[in-house]
Amino acid sequence: MFSVSSRQTYAAVWLRKQLVDPNWSSSIGAAAFVVFVASTFLVRGHAVPVAMIVVMTLVALSSGVAQGAFRRNAWLWLFGIFFSAWTLLGTVAGGPGYNISDFFNLVLLGAFFLSLSQVSRALSTRQILCIIAVAGGISALASIVLHFVSSGDLFDRLSPLGRGRNPIPGAGGLAVALIAFAALWLERAPGRRIEALHVALAFMLLVALAWTQSRAPILSLCLALPLAWWLEKRGGTTAVLVACGGVWLFITGLGLLEPVIKAMVCKGDANWCRPALRTEIWGWVRDQILLHPALGTGPSFRFQKVWMSHPHNGIFGIAMYYGLPALVAFGAMIGFYARELTRLGDRSLRYFGLASIVFSFGYMGTDLSNPFAFFNMHYLFLWLPCLLVLASKEAGARGEEKAALGGSDELRRI
Repeated sequence: MFSVSSRQTYAAVWLRKQLVDPNWSSSIGAAAFVVFVASTFLVRGHAVPVAMIVVMTLVALSSGVAQGAFRRNAWLWLFGIFFSAWTLLGTVAGGPGYNISDFFNLVLLGAFFLSLSQVSRALSTRQILCIIAVAGGISALASIVLHFVSSGDLFDRLSPLGRGRNPIPGAGGLAVALIAFAALWLERAPGRRIEALHVALAFMLLVALAWTQSRAPILSLCLALPLAWWLEKRGGTTAVLVACGGVWLFITGLGLLEPVIKAMVCKGDANWCRPALRTEIWGWVRDQILLHPALGTGPSFRFQKVWMSHPHNGIFGIAMYYGLPALVAFGAMIGFYARELTRLGDRSLRYFGLASIVFSFGYMGTDLSNPFAFFNMHYLFLWLPCLLVLASKEAGARGEEKAALGGSDELRRI
């Protein structure tokens, strides 16, 4: 008979073996990713998706995937360390809007990268894109049905289901699902017909996105899809950065010209013609940047207005919240990422990453004040594509190592 201590030892050995086993860890990682994406698109709170990030991260640490992710993406971790130290410095220096929780938001982003390193090992690019596209399509259909049932006025703005539960971040989630559909369409076999179900889900996404009446996300997507197609074929690092900056400038410029545009095409302030008031908001942002150019106000700073509390611009927001040095660091980080993206061999993932980063910069033209904020829909359209591209590079490197080892074993047998 086995003693209690021996049974406990056996159980510990069995558990460790299961966690280290590649198939077992891959299965857990794949299942957690499906739950993560589905819950982000369909569930209002953040508890489930954040819990799935934790699960995938623990699996990545136990399976050994995390070690390679640390080693082969050293520049990303250096930027992460910089932003973490900068946030801690702002907290210690007593910035008006700094909080220790801002540091843990960056820790969550680091964990998200480790979790995606595990996902890229467990799932192919096509499987990942299918999960995002199908979950987004289901969310769009459910959102439309609920809007029909609950809304007294069908012309009201649609608030998609999911973490955002708001027309603007919800539109960001629908947009990344459409980008995933476009990437899948690009990599289909020549002459292969697209299945009717895929067409139906894509149509639901288009209808739901238009129904949100979120002007900047819709315009950003219309620019991102064709630009990514061109960049995927001919663009280098500089072209990607110019495209991102150009789309951001275009959307920001439309915000500045809103009064002129409205006077030309609108007769009232309802629905598509509602006032955005970005010019007034950005004037206040400019004043805060001049007051706190180095460390910024801190991410928890809010304007004391009933109708507006944050900068409504990603670039202005980083400068205001974290200071001008942090904005320069963010620009350098995007530059490093653009270089990695253009070197990626996986065509569908390259297109997905290109369209997503261009869309994100357009989105930041009038929204996403703090890209480093706690979990929201921007994890899907900004961080997931970026970190997945870098995680895929790590997965590709592991595949090359295995191939090399396999070749050397073959040579030894000969």
